[in-house]
Order: sequence, then C-alpha cells, then structure tokens
Amino acid sequence: MMKYAVLLATLVLAGCTSAPNLPPTDTIVAIKPIESGIIASSEQHSYRFFRKGMPQEYQRYKTFYERFHRQASGVRVNFVVEDHEVTAEYLVVMDKRKLDASQQAELINQYKAAPVDNDRLGVVFHATGFWSKSHPPELAAPYRLEQPVVVSINDKTQTISTLGAIALIPLVPLFPLYMMYGCARGPCV
Repeated sequence: MMKYAVLLATLVLAGCTSAPNLPPTDTIVAIKPIESGIIASSEQHSYRFFRKGMPQEYQRYKTFYERFHRQASGVRVNFVVEDHEVTAEYLVVMDKRKLDASQQAELINQYKAAPVDNDRLGVVFHATGFWSKSHPPELAAPYRLEQPVVVSINDKTQTISTLGAIALIPLVPLFPLYMMYGCARGPCV
C-alpha cells in the first residue's frame, strides 16, 4: 500500500513539474493578421490574440492610435501567462515634450496614463488569447518582421520548483508603436 501511495505522489508531483512553462523572454519574429485578431510568433511559440474577447479594448486602442501615435516613444510588451492562456500588456510610452497640456489631460483622464518617469507617461492596453507551438505557415516570409521584438513573459503557471516562485522580468526595451495589434502589416485592427 505504501508503495502505491509513493507512486501516486510521484505522479502528482511529476504532473505539476511538467506543466507548460515559457521562457522569461521571447523574440517575436512574425506577426500575421487574421480576421479575428493577430498571431505573433517566435521561432518556438505562437501567441494568438482575438478581438472578439475584448472589443472595447481594441476600439480604445484604435482611437488612441489615431490620436497619439506620433507622440509615442515606443511600446514595452509583457505577456502574463497561466497554463496556455496569455494576456498581453502593452505599455505605450508617451514623450511629454511632444504633448500639449490638453493632450496630457486627455491621456490622464481618458486613458488613465501614469508617469513612467519625469519626461514620459505610460498608457496600458491589454489583449487576451493563448499560446501554442509555432507553425511554419505563421512564420512565412510575408509575416516576418524587419526587426524582431523581444517581449518579457511572466509565467504564472503553478509549478513546483526548487525556486518556489516565478521571478518577474523587468520591462524590455521599447519598440515602435506600430507593432501593436497587427499595425505592422496593414491597417491597425
């Protein structure tokens, strides 16, 4: 009986430690717009984000982009992952020197902009989806980015490890605003 209990405990622990985990950063090399959203792919993983789940957020971003894309310094991207579900957090960094007082007020009041530092404000947008292994058609030449984009990943998947906790990665460098939500290929969605 004890042998079976130890075997069962081993199987449970093995199941916990084999839960899917992503690396702390990933490099997006292709973005494929699809009718329902976008697929952002690295060489190993695809991240699929759908407009249907958050239509107000996409409309909010589209309006923001039309109004403020020229004043943006760039974007920092963080993926929050739990199992195979992904929430992309896009922090759009705005240069205060490119904004007049009414634009700053609009960003703070309408878009809940918060100070990043003395010279910059940040506005956060979200997209939800899931991740899977990359597929060759999603990495085809027409979808390849001229410059790959590094994203940080906070994998909150519950695993048992010697560290006991998942470390949070600091924000990665800024990349151009047009990369968000498929704007890199065709019109913003």
